[in-house]
Amino acid sequence: PDAEAAEALAARLADEMTERWRHGERPVTEEFLAREPLLRACPGAVIELLYEELCLRDEFGEQVSRADLLRRFPQCGDGIEMLLECHRLLEPRGPAPDIGGVIAGFRLVAELGHGAHGRVCLATDPHLADRPVVLKLIPRHAHEHLSLARLQHTYIVPLYSVADDPEKGVSALCMPYFGGTTLARILDALRGRPVEQRTGQDILEVLEQARQIDPLGASVRGPAWQFYATASYVRAVCWIGACLADALEYAHQRGLVHLDLKPSNVLIAADGQPMLLDFHLARPPLAAGGTPPDWLGGTAGYMSPEQELALAAVREARPVPAPVDGRSDVYSLGILLDEALAGEVPSHPAPARLDRLSAVAGPGLAAVIARCLANDPAGRYPSAAALGGDLRRHLADLPLRGVANRSWAERWGKWRRRRPHALAIIGLAAALAAALTGTAALALVDAGRRTQEARAALAEGKNHLEKRQYEESIDAFTRGLASAHAPFGPSDLRRELMRERSHAERARMAAELHTLADQMRFLYAADVPHTASAHALEARCRAVWDKRDLIRSELGRDGLEQIGRGPDEDLLDLAILWSDLHTRLAPQGNADAARHEAIAVLDEAKTAFGPSAVLERERGAHAARLAGSGTRSETDADQATPPRTAWEYYALGRALLGEGRLEGAAARFERAVELDPAGLWPNFYQGVCAYRRGHYEDAVLAFTACVGAAPQRSGCFYNRALAYAALGRPDRALRDYDRALELDPGLGAAALNRAILHYRANRLAPARADLERALANGADPAAVHYNLGLVHLAEHDGAAATREIEAALEHNPSHREAAALRDRLLREP
Repeated sequence: PDAEAAEALAARLADEMTERWRHGERPVTEEFLAREPLLRACPGAVIELLYEELCLRDEFGEQVSRADLLRRFPQCGDGIEMLLECHRLLEPRGPAPDIGGVIAGFRLVAELGHGAHGRVCLATDPHLADRPVVLKLIPRHAHEHLSLARLQHTYIVPLYSVADDPEKGVSALCMPYFGGTTLARILDALRGRPVEQRTGQDILEVLEQARQIDPLGASVRGPAWQFYATASYVRAVCWIGACLADALEYAHQRGLVHLDLKPSNVLIAADGQPMLLDFHLARPPLAAGGTPPDWLGGTAGYMSPEQELALAAVREARPVPAPVDGRSDVYSLGILLDEALAGEVPSHPAPARLDRLSAVAGPGLAAVIARCLANDPAGRYPSAAALGGDLRRHLADLPLRGVANRSWAERWGKWRRRRPHALAIIGLAAALAAALTGTAALALVDAGRRTQEARAALAEGKNHLEKRQYEESIDAFTRGLASAHAPFGPSDLRRELMRERSHAERARMAAELHTLADQMRFLYAADVPHTASAHALEARCRAVWDKRDLIRSELGRDGLEQIGRGPDEDLLDLAILWSDLHTRLAPQGNADAARHEAIAVLDEAKTAFGPSAVLERERGAHAARLAGSGTRSETDADQATPPRTAWEYYALGRALLGEGRLEGAAARFERAVELDPAGLWPNFYQGVCAYRRGHYEDAVLAFTACVGAAPQRSGCFYNRALAYAALGRPDRALRDYDRALELDPGLGAAALNRAILHYRANRLAPARADLERALANGADPAAVHYNLGLVHLAEHDGAAATREIEAALEHNPSHREAAALRDRLLREP
């Protein structure tokens, strides 16, 4: 694309990257370049995306090194150097503080964090027996301390003093040091654990981890620790929300709206107490129609609708369209609670999200959060105090005042917890009158509890299914069915659980089929040694093919759209690739029988899936070899059934590649990439073809596109390493072999090739270790023993070298290099 269009596209992608980071995802530049591969030709667009990622990592406290950036984007070396220098010069928070030095009379001990508005350091006050304090270093023109100075509340971090350091151009806000960590870091630490499995004890574990890396590391225990130790995760979050609501109400009564409530601005102190941080955006409420203020801020994803409108009005110098008051903070607190309980920042918060939250928090608390998230401020809690009151009433199992809790089961459970002995008294009296009434009530309560468990399992299973964690999703749906089969369990819930479990089982089957087909696709381009593992893979493919009708029947149902791949395409490729592997692995005397079997399977594929240019060429190639007439012309199959899709083009090119027709294969691969620029396999086979043609730079580019499309596949890194080695870039090749073996420790060919590079660089010990690893993982034994002989020869161990060369020739008597080396060793004294 032209530079202007590319930069416009990069700007839109940068906005998308920012939005997704704000909502808990962590997409990187490579993901967007894989989606829009043409941007790789525009260095300016690549640098723009990379700079956005750098700024986001900086904001979220994730460090990135120069070496890491250069490793990821070697083609942008000069641009990255300029990017880092500009970022250093433009940083608004100024240079890093001199740890161990003195600023504004305080001695700095460590940097605790930084953001766009300043740095936060741990320091000591020499005037008060080196009392530990927190210093927030902000520009001298900032006025955050004017807001903080008005607030002295249990759940707000107070301000001790303000001191200027004119020489360094900063103001130091001195605050007490409470230890602990932010709620954002706690949520990040728990992100990999399903919300349904968290407890209050998990919060304590994160606090303990923070204490262990704390420069002071004092162990503090208090009432909050005792509460967390026995509380459920939901009750812990509810209590944190109630404390924050108290803090907000205190600020609102003093004429301040916080306007930046988010998990990173909530401190969970070392003793477990939640405290509100960072009043740098706080200001008096804004009236509708009033003159816009000089400046207004906020964090995307946590702002209320009216705050977003006011922010846009300030940017455009228009009157503020709607009032922004304490109800805006109520909205932000609702977002925070929703994120903590649902595991992610809500993208479109609305009462419609009630069902998702109910499975975790219960209907009452979900209704409280839904009211906080009303788009119209009039529909929210009128004050933070009202919200805090309902949160505490929920903790105390009291009826809610701000919302209607319509769940009979939840109200009954709360009543029982408020009056633990009342039920026994009522039950005794009821037993005298009608014993069945008490039994029915208990059964209903148990049914309500089990229904809640089933709904939680349903939500958990759907979450796993969205992440393609099929085993976990099936386990969750099975647990849910066990609970939903209780007496009085809702039949619609049981049906939904059964439907979702069936869907997960079919998704798992499709994923396993796709993984097997991908294994075969990688092998098609490789020299496959006659090993037990290769024969086992060939047998497994044939077994799957024999069950094709059952698989198609199962996977042909609706509902597999989210898997993003075609089971029919995988089965068709499996038939083609099995036919090729079967004939390659056949013993020499059984070659004709193997080709007849291959033709039979390809005929079955034609019957099942219809005619295609790929099937015609593959069948024709096997038939021609049987007849001893060589192979068909490049265009025969194309003319009989012209290719249409990217798959047909790259599969046809793959067949030509197998026949050694490299130019014809290259033309088909080029067309496949045009139809599917970000596709893994069109780029992969284009890279293999370019490598075989000796176009190693083109091969590197194609395999780099594969790495972007499938960064967890070892084969992409392995083949790019081959291309780098052929280009004379052993350093790059070694890095890619390292990554390939990290992803697949059993990739013997990668270990063999890495050993050869070590040997050429005279790193004999690692070369020997890699060769032994390659031999243990199925690499060509003749090649491994031959290279071990070279290593021993370099170590001046002629006897060991001779043994290895003999072993190589035993595995492959026609290994010319081994035979020549053996003859030379025999001639030498």
